[in-house]
Amino acid sequence: MFTRMLFVCALTAISGSAGAEIAAPQLASHKAIYDLNLVEGAGTKAPASASGKIAFDFSSVCDGYSQTLRQVVDLQPQEGERQVTETRTTTYEDAKGADFRFNSESEVGKGEEVDGRAERDARGAVAIALNRPKPFKFNAENDVYFPTQHIAKVIEAARRGEKVLLARVYDASDDGRKVFEVTAIIGKPASAPDHDKGAQAAALQGLQRWPVALSYFNAGQRDGTPEYVLSFNLYENGVSSGLKLDYGNFVLTGELTGIEFPPATKCRR
Repeated sequence: MFTRMLFVCALTAISGSAGAEIAAPQLASHKAIYDLNLVEGAGTKAPASASGKIAFDFSSVCDGYSQTLRQVVDLQPQEGERQVTETRTTTYEDAKGADFRFNSESEVGKGEEVDGRAERDARGAVAIALNRPKPFKFNAENDVYFPTQHIAKVIEAARRGEKVLLARVYDASDDGRKVFEVTAIIGKPASAPDHDKGAQAAALQGLQRWPVALSYFNAGQRDGTPEYVLSFNLYENGVSSGLKLDYGNFVLTGELTGIEFPPATKCRR
């Protein structure tokens, strides 16, 4: 589950059949490591080689969800110098889907920082205020989901047996000014053990999971070539394995090589 790269609020389902009520997913706090490798490429823009690592820390706390992600990619173009890029992202979402705070720094190109906050009012309207790279404010439609909220909705849809979930998602990626049209394609539930090394963890055994592909389109677009596609195996507790990051010109896989589950936080009732 990644901030572009992954809750529950009182919104009407964006797509899919009504069906029976599904309990909100219990998302597990976890720390995961993914090893990235180039698996395919085509054309002159594809790199000659690429590898990297993702360190992901997700905390399900009493009043919301926090994430930190660090991604490093070492890329060798077919021509030119080697490029090493690093991205660090920190986000927080409250459990009601009313508050989303974010900060992202990327050491590539100009290395700009994106920092700001999105808030949903009592009517459902979302107001987004950026502090960096430049102060900027705009509003989003009521049916916009935040990243973890969106993943929870995908899990709910998968439990209902739905194959497609259409959503508008604001994840503060790129320059923080975009709301994406996201198409989630959900495959059949799997029961056999996953092949990733980290997926052999005892805490994941016996859990239901689904192959999921998220296609990100610019606002107002649903057809044609998406900006990028993120595929993974999504467990019912929010853990992801078997990543596939499709950037169009090249594709990276991300194997879950290690995972830890800290003790659950005890919340006052």
